[in-house]
Amino acid sequence: MTSLRLEPLGPEEARRWDELVVPYASRQLFHRQAWLDYLAASRGLEIRKWSIMDGSRRLGYFCGGIIRKGPFRILGSPLRGWGTNFMGPTVDDSIDQSALLRALDAVSRQERLAMIELEHPLLQPAALSACSYEDGPGRTILVSLVPFDPDAAFERIPSKKRNQIRKAIKSSLTVEDTDDPAVADEFYDRFQDVMRRKGLVPPYPREYPRALFRHLKAAGLLFSLRVRDASGRVLANGLFPHDERTVYFWGGASWQDGRELNPNDYLQWSVIRLACERGLQVYNMCGPGHFKGAFGGDLVDIHRWHKCYWRSARWARRGYEVCFNAGLRLKAQWNRVGVPAAGRP
Repeated sequence: MTSLRLEPLGPEEARRWDELVVPYASRQLFHRQAWLDYLAASRGLEIRKWSIMDGSRRLGYFCGGIIRKGPFRILGSPLRGWGTNFMGPTVDDSIDQSALLRALDAVSRQERLAMIELEHPLLQPAALSACSYEDGPGRTILVSLVPFDPDAAFERIPSKKRNQIRKAIKSSLTVEDTDDPAVADEFYDRFQDVMRRKGLVPPYPREYPRALFRHLKAAGLLFSLRVRDASGRVLANGLFPHDERTVYFWGGASWQDGRELNPNDYLQWSVIRLACERGLQVYNMCGPGHFKGAFGGDLVDIHRWHKCYWRSARWARRGYEVCFNAGLRLKAQWNRVGVPAAGRP
């Protein structure tokens, strides 16, 4: 039986994190230092980094964030609610995953963790289930892009949606990928308005998109888009993190006024076009939905795995989800009657 261990990185290696993980096939946007800095700033995490060791041989790296919720210390790699699609190990495909999961069990004992949560497409369901991880299934839409050929990508979009995009272009809508940090607040203002019309409140504070822009834009890992009408008025905004392969739909919103010009359709086409021009291969729309499904993508299954080491953590996890959703509805009701909502998610 293979025996692996997770060895904490020293300060010097931790500072070279991006350089260290570059060679590994499983590296994603969410392993980048800029993304880890964003999570630390917005969620108050303690970012941790380990080498994956087989004796004296280094097989790769593992990173995640430790957070305390009440009496529970939790390792997320990533954790639900962080707006982070993947994390987990940065390794080559040949690693013994059962041995890696046993090494995580050892970390849970050392760190007195109540729960670990993981998501990465490399992780094998059979290995996770055998190590007592529970599956939280979901779905998302993946749009296959055509690197360096946006015209070919446009032809893959269903004809009805192409006509709506053409209408937006004929209405003289324009888009810019802006370096102006005000785009984060513009997005949040529109997002608040969308949620209000649905009788809801945003599930995260304004600081999250601000932090996303602050940490990712300077690193060249964010499309931050404004769609304007012919008069120059901003109709829609979108924030789309990306690496050299995949772009992700973090958030997009528009005012109700001007919707007849199809700014949301034009926003989506604009990020597809920009991603193709950069040579990206995939657009992950970060969830299912009728609108998202209209751009020619495929609905695929995704899996978020968790393991509770304490029985009380399992109960608390279920209770937290119920209370969080109920809290959003209550805040929306308070806002509608003019009572300020206390606290933030």
